[in-house]
Amino acid sequence: MWSFYIATMVCVGVATFFLLRFYAAPGVPLFVQAIAVIAWVTSLSIVALVPVDVLDSLLGTSGSITGPLGILWSISYWSTQVLCWAVVPLTSGFVDAGEFTFAGRSWAGLKDHAQFWIIMGSLSGTGLLVLLISGRLTLSNISPLALTLSNTYGLVAGVFLLGYGLVEIPRGMWNQANPEERLRSCSYRLGRCADTLEDAASELQSVITVVEATSQPMSRRDPMRPYMDIIYKYAQDKSPFKPSMVPRDGSGRVDLESLKDSELDYGCDQAGLAELRHRTRKAVHNYEGQFASYVNVVTEAFELENVCKCRASRDYTQKGVPIAGIKPVHPHLMLYKCVAKPWVMRLAALLLGGTSFMVVWSEATIGLGRHPDLSPFSLAIHKSKHGEMGTLLLVMGPLVYMVMCCQYSLLRLGFIHVFTFRHHVVPHCTHSTSLLRNGAWACRFTAPICYNYLHVIRMQDYLASGQTMVFSKKMGAALNDVPLFGTAFNNWFPVVVLFWCGALFLNVWQVIARLILPARFQVQHSGSNEHLERGQVLIRKEQDASLRGMPIASCLDIWGTVETPATSPAKSRWFSRSQSKDIKADAASTKPARSRWALR
Repeated sequence: MWSFYIATMVCVGVATFFLLRFYAAPGVPLFVQAIAVIAWVTSLSIVALVPVDVLDSLLGTSGSITGPLGILWSISYWSTQVLCWAVVPLTSGFVDAGEFTFAGRSWAGLKDHAQFWIIMGSLSGTGLLVLLISGRLTLSNISPLALTLSNTYGLVAGVFLLGYGLVEIPRGMWNQANPEERLRSCSYRLGRCADTLEDAASELQSVITVVEATSQPMSRRDPMRPYMDIIYKYAQDKSPFKPSMVPRDGSGRVDLESLKDSELDYGCDQAGLAELRHRTRKAVHNYEGQFASYVNVVTEAFELENVCKCRASRDYTQKGVPIAGIKPVHPHLMLYKCVAKPWVMRLAALLLGGTSFMVVWSEATIGLGRHPDLSPFSLAIHKSKHGEMGTLLLVMGPLVYMVMCCQYSLLRLGFIHVFTFRHHVVPHCTHSTSLLRNGAWACRFTAPICYNYLHVIRMQDYLASGQTMVFSKKMGAALNDVPLFGTAFNNWFPVVVLFWCGALFLNVWQVIARLILPARFQVQHSGSNEHLERGQVLIRKEQDASLRGMPIASCLDIWGTVETPATSPAKSRWFSRSQSKDIKADAASTKPARSRWALR
């Protein structure tokens, strides 16, 4: 039993390491990476403990709170709470702050979240005071009530995240089986990515113009000059649009026509320069994320178009459009992508779809308990004889799938850019704030999903009278102590997932979203509109540019008349080291279009 837990934790550590390498941007500080890893490992350690706790209870040797299992539960559960509500928010505010000293950044991080804590504390204190005065709450019930509210919030939000993943993962797998439809969807996404990339480039160009306009009149003896030099050096090193490219007038001064009056006041004091530094870093990070997304979509479109041509001609030796740093696809691999992969994806979609249906059915019938027990997972665990390892694997399998569905939904929130600048998730280009935010969400929702899973497999109904799992003692006791919620809430609320998943499957919410939500908050779809048409045109332009040896995104001309490639120093999944070196060499050899834009 404990060997299974150790092996699972080793797998969790390895998976977290590769997950960090896949998503983290090159410039993410080590302490941020460490906190993100700790958050992911701590949250997933709860998943590893659930099968051990279930087997321990089924064997009739349910451990005590002070035993090894109880200690591990306390460490895992309370660590996720501390990370979610204190460590990650403060660290996120610290790395996101533009102040120039450690104390200043720490205070900015604290102040960034103090408003939220003050508002929530005031509302909570007022509610508690009213309940205490009315006699409906005693001082001894305050701690269970706080835990109940936290767990209930996690359960409510977790169920909606779970339902989205249960529907979208099988649907996405099924759509993967049709390369032609995927190419159409890819064209639509490319049109959207081009728009967001151009917006990000425009914001970055404006910010760099402000940096140059603030730095130019500042003398070397100005007390603000050292802080300005830090911002200027960052813009010169990290931004693809350099301060030397800023448009100037005949006397070499920065053209201020495009700037607002408020943008010329950053250099008055240290606070203003800190705000400018924050804005500069945010603009650079956003541009890098948007550029990496564009590169990924373009490369995916090239691959899909090659697959579609091979399927149409039944010739699996076509090389397709060459991309710098990307090796040509082997004919055997191309044969798999054209012929076998669609069937593999359809089979996987059917299997996952069946699993999702069983999860939804089990959630909807929680209130029936074991009379009758309609949960397939509960019947497989309780009605059949398995060895210890078989029971552990049966418990672990559905739980891992449910947690994966929840995590998939959280990642999708970043991919559709709901939280602009704050939660932009892009492979190899996810910066500190987004990594920390995703780690905090993992800590927030993993424990409630696991607790909900214990109801899915009807654990409490099959235990002997008076016997309780350690996890239930830790997390579920509060739900029993507060009459407002009680165990009935955990029984009837998961029924909501049935209606939620049905609406998602029928695209009801997509229709409603198109009617009432702005475009930036809508989930991307491959509709027939200007984004689709522009994406198809961009694919042709990118193919022509690639054949001429030009880098991806050079056809967008995002910097206007400045003749510089649309490149970013950020590493992308489709950017090899050789391609990055070629692009940097091209950028270094490129001269400005006008001599007055040269570096002073």
